[in-house]
Amino acid sequence: MIWRYDHKIMALQTASPQPIMSWTVHLARRHPGKTLVSVGFIVGVTAIGYFAIGFYAAALVCAALAASLSDFLFPVRFIIWEDRVGCRMLLKSAEIKWADVKQCYLDDYGVKLSPLGRASRLEAFRGVYLRFADNKSAVIETVKALRSSDV
Repeated sequence: MIWRYDHKIMALQTASPQPIMSWTVHLARRHPGKTLVSVGFIVGVTAIGYFAIGFYAAALVCAALAASLSDFLFPVRFIIWEDRVGCRMLLKSAEIKWADVKQCYLDDYGVKLSPLGRASRLEAFRGVYLRFADNKSAVIETVKALRSSDV
């Protein structure tokens, strides 16, 4: 039994090499005013749901609002490996292999890695958005080095 456990650990280590780069972005800490408004909105709507419908509806409303704002309220970890790039949040994660990246879009806050060959309405729902911390130039250089065409 112990051998199997050790064998699984070794398989995990060989399947997932060390990341080239990783960092964490917590938008709620960067924008305390927006955080106060967001949390106040969640509390207010939850209170209205509690008094209007009941406890279970309020809990459902609170969970739905917190989930929809989770990218803002909770830390997001970005990881770049040689073969893929990933984004890990509280309840979800997204990954894309470098071979699947068709286009890169650079803006002031990050880099969007898209699997779509042309601009589309689906753009917001596909790919991975790498948000910058205080590492804009390092992220751009790493993306350029690991992707065949420039950003």
